[in-house]
Amino acid sequence: MAHQPKRTKTGGYLISLPCPKCSKTAEHSAARVNKRKNLICPFCSTLFLPSDHSHAQ
Repeated sequence: MAHQPKRTKTGGYLISLPCPKCSKTAEHSAARVNKRKNLICPFCSTLFLPSDHSHAQ
């Protein structure tokens, strides 16, 4: 399922991704996701890579 990016006021885009640990969905910068940079979950503070969300159990 493709995620639709949401445009922000500053001109960037946000993509909703679930946390691999707590499974809560948060919005992250599309630029960081596309560059495969570390993301941090705002709910449980887990660091993860964007590709990790597809491998969550």
